Amino acid sequence: MLEKIVVTYVYHSCYTVEIGNYFLIFDYFKGKLDIPDDKMVIFIASHGHSDHYTSEILKLPNMASYTYILSSDIGKLETDDNIIYIKDNKLGIDQLKSLYKSKNVHFVAKDQYKNISFKDGSSISLKTFGSTDLGISILLNIEGISIFHAGDLNFWAWPDNDEKTMQDEYNQFMAEIDKIKKNDIDISFFPVDYRLGENYYKGGEIFIKEVKPQIMFPMHSGGHEDITLRFAKDHKISGTTFRPIIRANQKIIVDINPQ
Repeated sequence: MLEKIVVTYVYHSCYTVEIGNYFLIFDYFKGKLDIPDDKMVIFIASHGHSDHYTSEILKLPNMASYTYILSSDIGKLETDDNIIYIKDNKLGIDQLKSLYKSKNVHFVAKDQYKNISFKDGSSISLKTFGSTDLGISILLNIEGISIFHAGDLNFWAWPDNDEKTMQDEYNQFMAEIDKIKKNDIDISFFPVDYRLGENYYKGGEIFIKEVKPQIMFPMHSGGHEDITLRFAKDHKISGTTFRPIIRANQKIIVDINPQ
């Protein structure tokens, strides 16, 4: 029986989730992290964009004791952030090669299913879905709780899109939603992006209506968290609790009704 689930908004699309014996870190690239010593730590990176991933997570002192679930595109980045091309001399080429062979680093592409086992005999499962940009979206099942992180999956309804582009964006988005909604989701993290102007709410509203998660947290609003208060005020949908974000490092205790 889980005593509590603690969700912390770090910044932008990065959240941590403390659940049972696990401590999850989604899409970290900057901000304050308080990594516990008594939990199994799992870093998840949905894709290699610089506002969702930094190779610094692979240089932590306890890296060997952490688990990493990384979108496969991260291993193909032809930039200084590519873990193959780190140039700061902190990791030698032999260490980089071993990273790809390491049992605690898992590269995943879209539409995959995977179980990950740990030394204490426990395990988690994950499903991946596509994105309407780069990388993956991901659904984890941990301690009987399902947790979804969208990455850059969204209905990117940019106001200056022409009609055909807007329809294409919608169709691509709905193709992924149709797959995701076949799963029960307890906790979800989904973009509420101020840059979309008056269309900021469209992807999130569709996601709530179609997927029906118990709880949805907003993301992709770094520095403009007030847009999440607007969403909470204007878009109340029965069956899903939307939790707006006010500030970095905000902690929320989550109550889940088992599905």
